[in-house]
Amino acid sequence: MRKITINAIVDIGCLVTFIPSLISGLVLYLVLPSGGGRGNSWSLYLNIPRSQWLNMHNYTSLIFAALIITHLILHWMYFRNIRKCFIMKDKAACDVPGR
Repeated sequence: MRKITINAIVDIGCLVTFIPSLISGLVLYLVLPSGGGRGNSWSLYLNIPRSQWLNMHNYTSLIFAALIITHLILHWMYFRNIRKCFIMKDKAACDVPGR
């Protein structure tokens, strides 16, 4: 498989896992905050219990973190050579070898 295809799959995976992580995090923070409270009316949102929101948030966040680490590894040569782009005025120094 070509490197550009792998990068595209990892980037799409990052987007797909970031969105539910963001939504569930906002629901947990704004709608179903932790802690006690009067009554039981805040334990469900969209007919989904808080524990399910928490599980969805945790799992999607872990998958997202693993994909971000994979993304950084795939772009390691770029990060290793980025210093040359700022120090040298030569545009050829910014090229990543192997592309």
